[in-house]
Amino acid sequence: MTDRKCAIAVPSYSDLGIKGPYFGDLVHDQLEMSHPGVFEKIYMVVKPAGDSSEEVVFSEHAREREVYVMHPCITNAAQHVMVAAETSDNLHRSDAHRVILFDLYNRYFSYDKRKMKQSLNAKLVADIYQGAHVDRVFTVDPHSSELVGFFSEDCPLEPLPMAGPLGDYFRQRHELSNVTVCSPDVGGYPRAERFARSLGLPLVGVRKSRSEDVSDKTEALEIVGDRRYIEGKTILFRDDVIRSGGSLEEAAGLLRDAGANDFYAAVTHLELCGDAVGRLKKSGIKVVGTNTIPHTFEGDDAMYFDVMDISGIIAEVVRRRSQGLSIGQFFRYSETGGRH
Repeated sequence: MTDRKCAIAVPSYSDLGIKGPYFGDLVHDQLEMSHPGVFEKIYMVVKPAGDSSEEVVFSEHAREREVYVMHPCITNAAQHVMVAAETSDNLHRSDAHRVILFDLYNRYFSYDKRKMKQSLNAKLVADIYQGAHVDRVFTVDPHSSELVGFFSEDCPLEPLPMAGPLGDYFRQRHELSNVTVCSPDVGGYPRAERFARSLGLPLVGVRKSRSEDVSDKTEALEIVGDRRYIEGKTILFRDDVIRSGGSLEEAAGLLRDAGANDFYAAVTHLELCGDAVGRLKKSGIKVVGTNTIPHTFEGDDAMYFDVMDISGIIAEVVRRRSQGLSIGQFFRYSETGGRH
């Protein structure tokens, strides 16, 4: 272990009425089990003001510490970015040695291409983080590879892929002998291809068009791939995020007409906007996702939504990095899971 002291920073939203435990608490608990007393926990309290702004304050000192900020997606998109920037800036001004931000899911990261006259929000966030003295950013399953190019040498981005962990999680709970992986859109085909390879399963896709008038509205058009892998099969969709659930609903309808029997989805980020939960339940799609966005499912909902806790994975990345060890082994596992 390096001589430099390390800390886990946990933004606390209790003053906003959002109680813990928070993702950072889970990561710290994991590290305490394996390396007790090595990683200090620093609570960064998000305090709201009457004018809708907020400030981030903390009492513990961070001087000369390497601080790992655990930042799941709890608030709205703009506040999420601002809290991360305020946290890092505060730590920097408190003489932290380095600030490493685990921005597990950032809604603005999907704005990574300038279509027509849209703002390039992913680049704006990268500039904000660098200006706030973030030394490195880790994010989980980013929308596309273009995102890395928006960050600089002074504030690089490390994507943490989840194909392996999600694949292993599904493999441990479900029989794979009659399963086909499906990408619900062409843009996500490479992601689904890596996932299918990690599980040793066949792959199909759905080609669709996206509405130019209504955001997130899509229309499934046709199946891409061999229909022998669809008829009588269980379909396992692989995607990075669920928002409205419309893409999965339409893809499932198309594949059901082609003879598919059951449907699962392995999705990294559970955004679940509007009536996404009801829509997916009605479509009969059972979802496996991670806790990059906190969710608690109870009653009938728990039959359709299974949340994989990735705090242990993040704790291992922190541990290896704090010891000056390579995290290349993690990246290999994240791409292939138990298959090497």
